Amino acid sequence: MIFTPTFLSITKVYAATTPGLGQATSFGILSNTYTNTASGTTISGDLGYTTGPATTPTVNGTTHVADGTYAQAGIDQGSTLSNLNSQPCTFTFANGAIDLATDTTHGPAGIYTPGVYCTGASSAASIGAGGITLSGGGTYIFRINGALTTVANSSVTLAGGASACDVFWTPTAATTLGATSTFAGTDIDASGITIGSTITWTGRALAFGGTVSTTTDTISSPTCSSPTPTPGSSSSGGSGGNSASSSTGGTTHCIANEITTVPIIIESKRISPTSIFISWAPYAGIETFNVRYGVTNGNWAYNTNVTGFSTTINALPPNQPIWFQVAATNSCSIGTYGEAMLLGAPSLPNTGFAPGENTSVLSIQDYTIVLLSFILEQIYI
Repeated sequence: MIFTPTFLSITKVYAATTPGLGQATSFGILSNTYTNTASGTTISGDLGYTTGPATTPTVNGTTHVADGTYAQAGIDQGSTLSNLNSQPCTFTFANGAIDLATDTTHGPAGIYTPGVYCTGASSAASIGAGGITLSGGGTYIFRINGALTTVANSSVTLAGGASACDVFWTPTAATTLGATSTFAGTDIDASGITIGSTITWTGRALAFGGTVSTTTDTISSPTCSSPTPTPGSSSSGGSGGNSASSSTGGTTHCIANEITTVPIIIESKRISPTSIFISWAPYAGIETFNVRYGVTNGNWAYNTNVTGFSTTINALPPNQPIWFQVAATNSCSIGTYGEAMLLGAPSLPNTGFAPGENTSVLSIQDYTIVLLSFILEQIYI
């Protein structure tokens, strides 16, 4: 009998998750060069730059000029961007420039529910005069393969529990916001962010490595808090994910300690042809995790939340090796994923030599040998 390998076809995509921003959380504006051409600009939050403006804005926070906090915020900006770009698209627009205010391919014109919205290759996005509404609690990620532009007097409106804490924009070219418009969320854009005159923005302009420009604008970094303590925060030792709650104007947001735990998968075992058991460490005062997995490394189309340090993933294709990653979570965000592991290859016969059971985390070379042996065995049956 000749064995023909089969491959997993994944179509299910889970909801987007809000990543931590680390040191960048407190910044309203973070840039290499910051320009402000007129008095009247107010920044509620920290301001960071290397080259400063001719006209100093009002800063209701701390100004960091190329100091250690500024440098770490730049590193964390990059980590957050990597996290956002790793999350699978829940909707991809057709190739070509897209007006988010008028598009109906994703649903009702101008109305967006939580998810990851991606433009096509080399496809800019704009927000026209009608504006857009983000409706419902959850994470919104707009991954734009080009520039982001909003026209004058446009708006980004939050409704139905949507929070600026959970809205992210990641254009690959420059961001330009039209005059007298309103905007919401964190824009991460090292290509540069130009904020037109008299704009009200609840969120963050993060352009470490690039330029941010303002003119009589109001930028307010959101305060994010949690209504409940982080599960597992009472555990002893290590860096926990304790959270605190606060409420402003009746809206509860999310704030929690930064997640520093990076889990490592320490054991795996195929329980059945369609089930794989995994466990991870370290045991560092946090007990809630997100496990993501898929047929190829980087294609994380499935994920599940776990309390504890192990889980069994069921309903997998028979004897199909699957890539896994684990990250610690708290009530606000998801931390850094540990090393990706290819797990669940078919077992070799027990030869009497150690190890006697298929319980170890194998290397890619080990899996190559396992798969070749399995295929040869099937050919000669």
